[in-house]
Amino acid sequence: MSMKIAIAGSGNIGKTLARHWQAAGLDVQFTGRDRILELASASDVLVLSVPWEAAADVLSKAGDLTGKIIIDCTNPVLPALEGLSVTGHDSAGEQIQRLAPNAHVVKCFNTLGWAMIGPGADGFYCGDDAEAKQKVATLVAAAGMRPIDAGPIRNARYLEAMAMLWIDLAIKRGRGATFTFRLQDAS
Repeated sequence: MSMKIAIAGSGNIGKTLARHWQAAGLDVQFTGRDRILELASASDVLVLSVPWEAAADVLSKAGDLTGKIIIDCTNPVLPALEGLSVTGHDSAGEQIQRLAPNAHVVKCFNTLGWAMIGPGADGFYCGDDAEAKQKVATLVAAAGMRPIDAGPIRNARYLEAMAMLWIDLAIKRGRGATFTFRLQDAS
């Protein structure tokens, strides 16, 4: 698999994904604010692992994203973790798609904590472009996770709500960050 990946955001999610992908032999670079345009243009995939409030700024500095895959790891969480700032008939994933209409946005890596990215976890993803989703599925697998196609980008609404449930259980209810949601078949 030959893909160049630029990761915007060097927090726990970005660093963990980079570690797994580099171990799988992928070309991964971190973008700083001063290198977003350079690295985004040279990459096939731009990973948004920044706080939701920074996502629009990152995209505005990324240049022409036509045909690129954007993996949206963001969650529009309110201050004090009291809920989501984008709800109802919209999602952060859909807003990212509107901000980059010629890119292929795939929501992924947002429903679990960084410590659980790896073997044994399910990687839920959604987007509107089948080819982009297939490439993201290979990246999910390269991170050691089981890819789970959650449908079109509008289903980011549900993945973001799922993430809010995870945040509430992990932080507000004291469960801790070492659990994940898993799809289990009855067969």
